[in-house]
Amino acid sequence: MEEVLATAQCPYCGVGCGLEIFKDKKGRVKIRGDKNHPATKGDLCLKPIPIPKVMNIGRVPSPLYRENKKDQFKEISWEEAVKIIALKLKENQPDENYFYISGQLTTEDSYLINKFVKGFVRTNNIDANSRLCMASAVMGYKFSFGSDGPPGSYEDIDDADAFIFAGSNAAWTHPVLFKRVLKRKKELPEAKIVVIDPVFTATAEKADVWVDIKPGTDTVLFNSVLYLLNKKGWIDFDFVKKHTENFYEALKEADKYPPEVASQICGIKESLIYRLAEIYAFSKKVISFWTMGFNQSTNGTMKNLSLINLHLATGRINDKGCPFSLTGQPNAMGGREVGYLVNGLPGYRDVRNEEDRRYMEEFWRIPEGSIKEKPGITIVEAVDKMICGDIKLLWIVCTNPAVTMPNLNKFWKALRNTFVIVQDAYLTDSIDYANLVLPATQWGEKEGVMTGSDRTITYNRPFSQPPSQCKHDWEIFCEVAKEMGWGEFFSYKNSREIFDEYKRTTRGRLCDISGWNYEDLPKKWGGKWLYKDKKFPTESGKARFNPAVYSPPADSTDYPYSIAFTTGRTKKQWHTMTRTGKALELLRDETEPFVLLNEDDALDLGIFDNDYINIKSVRGQIYVKAKIGKIKKGVAFAPFGYGKIYHFPTNILVSDAVDPVSKEPELKFSAVYIKAKKKRIYRLSDDVYRKVKETYPQVVNFLDEAVERGYSFMGIEGVAVSKDFLEELSVKMKDLFDVFINRPADWEKAQLLSEEIAQIYIKLKIQPHHQSKITDSFRKAFDKIFDLPDETNQAWEYTFDFLSHSIFEIVKKHYEKYTSGR
Repeated sequence: MEEVLATAQCPYCGVGCGLEIFKDKKGRVKIRGDKNHPATKGDLCLKPIPIPKVMNIGRVPSPLYRENKKDQFKEISWEEAVKIIALKLKENQPDENYFYISGQLTTEDSYLINKFVKGFVRTNNIDANSRLCMASAVMGYKFSFGSDGPPGSYEDIDDADAFIFAGSNAAWTHPVLFKRVLKRKKELPEAKIVVIDPVFTATAEKADVWVDIKPGTDTVLFNSVLYLLNKKGWIDFDFVKKHTENFYEALKEADKYPPEVASQICGIKESLIYRLAEIYAFSKKVISFWTMGFNQSTNGTMKNLSLINLHLATGRINDKGCPFSLTGQPNAMGGREVGYLVNGLPGYRDVRNEEDRRYMEEFWRIPEGSIKEKPGITIVEAVDKMICGDIKLLWIVCTNPAVTMPNLNKFWKALRNTFVIVQDAYLTDSIDYANLVLPATQWGEKEGVMTGSDRTITYNRPFSQPPSQCKHDWEIFCEVAKEMGWGEFFSYKNSREIFDEYKRTTRGRLCDISGWNYEDLPKKWGGKWLYKDKKFPTESGKARFNPAVYSPPADSTDYPYSIAFTTGRTKKQWHTMTRTGKALELLRDETEPFVLLNEDDALDLGIFDNDYINIKSVRGQIYVKAKIGKIKKGVAFAPFGYGKIYHFPTNILVSDAVDPVSKEPELKFSAVYIKAKKKRIYRLSDDVYRKVKETYPQVVNFLDEAVERGYSFMGIEGVAVSKDFLEELSVKMKDLFDVFINRPADWEKAQLLSEEIAQIYIKLKIQPHHQSKITDSFRKAFDKIFDLPDETNQAWEYTFDFLSHSIFEIVKKHYEKYTSGR
């Protein structure tokens, strides 16, 4: 007979699926969907099913310690571990300590750690891995609505007729939510699904429209849609006037990007911008979903604002739509509610607000001034502080930054220079850099609550006994607090006592759960619509338009670092594979890392499917298997979760430049160099050569004119060709044609001319990827000047491209010689 052991929220993505854990008739512990859970109604994906089989593989065996990272770990007692931590904290100044925690912790864990750090250690140097995924979305909500928190809920899917997925492969990363969208599509076939992504993802396969955008340019796209909505008179001015402010400030910025401009920047067809404008204007109800493809950018906050601006401009809130940020972790929402980032305090409070600080100081019974007014430094910014010694201690809790942080070579250097505590259930990559390792319990072994993407809070009941050496995360901090002399403030006996304290901090706040108990859960705070009456927590009570200012990615794709490299997840693995990587059924077809390349790029580079290739950025290089697939030309994609056991973590390559507002790093755009594996052979057919040779006397008098016009028309952004250079290029290129046609054996002269033209290209900073533009411009100029058959014009175009290839090979070698030192 079956026995239900517990109900809980799935410990993986932010959808927050309700799970039922049970023993089958043979006594085996299994997992299925909880049909009574209000958010997901019994649905689930593959990832949580094997958890009971893998929970105890690779656990931390006991507290481990080494003062010197070159030494081997030795097992120590919990009492010794607590004393070591307390001594370090007492020796250091408050801001010489740093705490890096996780959206996988329970709300109780995060609340207590935040209290410990901000209220008692008296530093705001606490951040979470949400900095790497959700910080830009948080800022977008705060600037637009006055507070964090998604304004809609999953029920909105069930009567919507348009779904926009921007930078989200929800079919893999939030599969249960995407299945709900597909169910709606089946009920209403005319409903539209739009996917905005440079990769033709599993989500794009199900879409009606795929917008194959150039990475990093989403702000331009959505500004252009706003421009069109206004130009066509499709703005909901009734909503704008009653419920928003600053519309014309946002419109002024959007007016810079009419579709003919935006399409060039975004690398897409103009028609796609018009199609999006129609969807936002005429659909009954539009839900815009977005995740890391949007957020992980130096322009991430602006991307969020540009999209939310469209919802405000068309009144698409509540019954007409929702701008819906999907969280990547099971309790990133709960962490945000307790304020676990560098500026936060419980109940969506902020350290920069004096009233908020005073409230929490009184609530925690600590002296006024204990909580610092200035936010701490974010985790990416803290890396430099660790390297220079300003931060002496880093306490990592329930996350694996040795794989997930950007610019890993630099981060590993910082870890080697810092006293590192790793508190985790598993032996992760980060333990390689630890001085002290603390074995913690995990989901399924402890109780506590988590909040899913739609604000539904679920109580997680334990169903498995933890190994004897493990302690709860909150319990470890309580023991250290007692050793520090703060025992009376951390005398909790269980998680429920922490929850009961935390919930009181939410009274009267947007995320108010002050009257709730564990027994009331699962339950959604804020109701179906967070702003049901269209009153917003801003000074005016109105939502705000914000000018969404575009700035290009920090990395430039100048040759040789000319490929835009982006990252993401695979279908069955999650984060750094600490649990999912131990399940054979989830590893099937995902046993090793890879990089996805565009077919034309691969052809140019002489790379075939399953070749192993080197990829290099200015930060480092990796060696990985290539896969050829449907992805925008000039873009490469790789999953980030494969750790050091696979030799080359992806984030070795990745940029650590950050958004100036959210401080979220640009994990989705890094310029990389992929060296050609096999040189592509360029040759002309005898027929092409014959056509060019026969018509040469007809074109010789104006060939230099055609070349000069071609260069002047080429329209390469950022390249200005002066009159002197134009004349020089036209003369030399005409001479090169002459040598090729009339003196084909004179390779020495041809090589000299090619090198001279290449040097001009280098001076003008013309890049190898400009070759096609230059050839296209020549063809257009040639067509205008000469009245020849199309096949003859095409022969001249092929010849120009053939000669250009030799020139650009020289240009490439010039740039490539600098890569070895970078």
